[in-house]
Amino acid sequence: MELQIHNKQGTFEVIGNFTSKNTEKVRDHFNYLLDHYEEVVMCLKKVKEIDQNALNTMNEIYKKASRRSKILFVHGKENKAIANAFINNQLAHIFRNDY
Repeated sequence: MELQIHNKQGTFEVIGNFTSKNTEKVRDHFNYLLDHYEEVVMCLKKVKEIDQNALNTMNEIYKKASRRSKILFVHGKENKAIANAFINNQLAHIFRNDY
């Protein structure tokens, strides 16, 4: 499934397969948002598949937000298709629902 990013009332939903062939699209999109907004809400609930390159991209986005004192909310820890990958790569701390 081709990856899409939709803005649903300020929540940016990543939909489809988040894999190495489209990490640049996600990185560029969220880098732009972090350059222009103080808070960014990302939803991974509709991601069907994730690979190591995508996990690295998520870590980069998370670190960039932290360095710039931006707030990044990431939803989707209930998505079984990706939750284990985040846990196994010690990235579960990226998920935040407390906004």
